[in-house]
Amino acid sequence: MPFAELSGLVAALCWTISSLMAPRLIHRFGTMRFNTIRITIASCLLILISLLGQRFDASLWQHSPLVILSGLLGIFLGDTMLFTAVHRLGPRRTGVLFATNAPMSIFLSWLFLNEALSLTQLLACGLVFSGVIIAILFGKRREQLHEWEQTKGKLSTGVLFALGGALGQACGALLSKPALLDGADPIAVSTVRVSAGAIALLLAYGLYYRHRRPASSLPFSELTRSDFIGITALATIGMVVGMSVLVWGVGHANVGIVTTLSAIVPVLILPGLWITTKQRPAFGAWIGAILVVIGAALIVLSGQ
Repeated sequence: MPFAELSGLVAALCWTISSLMAPRLIHRFGTMRFNTIRITIASCLLILISLLGQRFDASLWQHSPLVILSGLLGIFLGDTMLFTAVHRLGPRRTGVLFATNAPMSIFLSWLFLNEALSLTQLLACGLVFSGVIIAILFGKRREQLHEWEQTKGKLSTGVLFALGGALGQACGALLSKPALLDGADPIAVSTVRVSAGAIALLLAYGLYYRHRRPASSLPFSELTRSDFIGITALATIGMVVGMSVLVWGVGHANVGIVTTLSAIVPVLILPGLWITTKQRPAFGAWIGAILVVIGAALIVLSGQ
């Protein structure tokens, strides 16, 4: 079902927009407060959509423990680690490290779900991942000194956060699969996942992080209306639309294929960075992008 596989591309586009919007807002809110508010807003919107559409049913509640665990691993831990890495490494380098969720998902799907990929599909997934790596490793020239290319804190810490986010995303996608296969509504599954993450974040923030605001972030009184409009837009694009589309795709297609296509975020970020920073990515970045397009086309065509 090619349209289901394409859901990974839609999710990638949503996450690319989110990644480009996030650095300024993270700096103003602080990472933990930013993620807590963002996920809470997304949770409220998804609950409203699910209630109005009467999307909750028995098949969802039968798998609720796994779906909740999916939210704790993929949203509470994975998403928090991801945006912590964005703050420390910038969107470009975080993107290439987060793309490792593709091989992680393929391995976990083979290990726990017995999902097998054909030789063509496996080659295509490798081509997409290789293109992503090339696009990022050769995506910066030495004269590019934009603040998004600077490392905040230890590089190794940022790398571990990005890899942790990738693993959380891969595990979260895997754990949501049984409920979707049993006929649960994808929006309802996404609602429970995000809500579980939101509750965990609110508890963590209220009990621990509320009194540990980073010195660089602003107190609530200094945050503007545009800051809250921006974080609401980011929550809607990245979580309500992007995550719901991904969950739907996971339920209707191979987990490894959907997640691999969603991993092309680093390539999509390149033109976004060009527009935002006014600095053209290096030639190698575009070579990587071509490989990604070819690999994505093979994945979709092989699924017909």
